Amino acid sequence: MRLEILERQIENDLDWREAELAIFRELLSHKETKTLRARALSRAAWSLLYAHYEGFSKFCLDLYLDFLAKRFTDCNTLPDRLFVFFIEKEIQKARSLPTDRIFDFFTKDIRSLRQSPPKPTEIDTRSNLWPDLLANILRQLDLDPETIVTDTRKLRTLVARRNDIAHGRKVFVEDLAIYLEYENATLDVMYGLALAVVERAGRFGRDENSSPQQDLP
Repeated sequence: MRLEILERQIENDLDWREAELAIFRELLSHKETKTLRARALSRAAWSLLYAHYEGFSKFCLDLYLDFLAKRFTDCNTLPDRLFVFFIEKEIQKARSLPTDRIFDFFTKDIRSLRQSPPKPTEIDTRSNLWPDLLANILRQLDLDPETIVTDTRKLRTLVARRNDIAHGRKVFVEDLAIYLEYENATLDVMYGLALAVVERAGRFGRDENSSPQQDLP
């Protein structure tokens, strides 16, 4: 996958998500309050905001992993924590092996896995992408969470509020100004993630001694 394709796919995904959020933002801007319609729109907007936060995060990070899997012929030049992420399933399986096989895995099989291309894998958001979980995933993928997850309090509240709505609790936050604060904070995370992924993907093979495959679409 070429870097420009990665960038275009991320940009296109952001565009349609922002368009949907803009529609709800316009609906919420109407002056009616404390009506059943206003409350229903508010609950839907908060749910949609979370859905786009989790959905874009997963899409963007899955695309990043796909980019790496298609680019590298082996894992020799991948950072250790990124390599560990790609072989996590193998490590989990090794833990249940007899002691002698565990020794073989960490002395022999690891070397073989280093010589193999990264295996296609996907991000598990556990359907509740709390900021701490996102930060941990970012570290595993050699991305800096400090530049992406900048307002953990708002993200934590967003996830909790979405869960309350999903579980049928009466959660009504009709103040548009409050909603916009959370929307802006969420978009900051999404844009920060997009920039970080494109920047990190662009560095692979440029300023490191990488072993890239021929670029694939």
